[in-house]
Amino acid sequence: MIPRPNPEARGVAPSADGTGIAWYRYGGGEATVLFVPTWNIVDARVWGHQVEALAYEATVLTYDPRGAGASGRPQQGYDFPFHAADARAVLDANGVERTSLVTASRSLNTAILLISDGPGRFDRIVAIAPYVELEPDPESSDTVWLESLRSDWAGFVVRFMRDRVFTEPDSEDVVAEVVAIALDATPEVIVTQEHELDWGRPAVLLEGISCPTLVIHGDSDASTPVSMAQAIVEVMQDARLELIPGGGHRPDIRSPQHVNPLLTSFLLTP
Repeated sequence: MIPRPNPEARGVAPSADGTGIAWYRYGGGEATVLFVPTWNIVDARVWGHQVEALAYEATVLTYDPRGAGASGRPQQGYDFPFHAADARAVLDANGVERTSLVTASRSLNTAILLISDGPGRFDRIVAIAPYVELEPDPESSDTVWLESLRSDWAGFVVRFMRDRVFTEPDSEDVVAEVVAIALDATPEVIVTQEHELDWGRPAVLLEGISCPTLVIHGDSDASTPVSMAQAIVEVMQDARLELIPGGGHRPDIRSPQHVNPLLTSFLLTP
């Protein structure tokens, strides 16, 4: 089961466009770690294992992405710049001047924009199963499939979590737990987001990111190939790759016993 630790504080930060972003603060250590949400299909609850591991020594901030959890659900405004503004609003609401970032899958794109606009605020990055389109992907521009989500949202969520995310053996319980979280989201948000996303700008800015970066990737990821993680590491100025043997797309959720020691060592060791 994903732990659900109780936050020391919580609130709602107004983002640049007025959308309320629900945030949660844990621990109280000197170092701060901000967890940047991935696809708006899940909310901050999925980071429970990592919050539990880091909150003993650091201040940990999580937040629900716009369109999910307790955050606002605007009818539009789901491109990466809006997500970067949301992260900035959470940091500002908590008075954070410097932080490290943890991303998962596509949220590295958000982090790239965030850091590019204010590099002095960020210390380190952990990117789990990162997806950045270093070269245009024809499939990402094919949004015809999105129109079917409204008719079978629950079926899509189950298939996606089972076949693309948690492909490790004996993952049924994890799939069921994350599916229950994901079904709080709506297909309308996902359809809008996929139509709005501009993948080009983060890809261009990636080589300018100089923060020390740890990329963690499952070597059996069925959603994002290891070759993409390797390419991202090659483009970044100061990055290294750690592979999780047998790991799927979200080893932080499925196999935290392998991911959390890497996180704590990289983020909290001076």
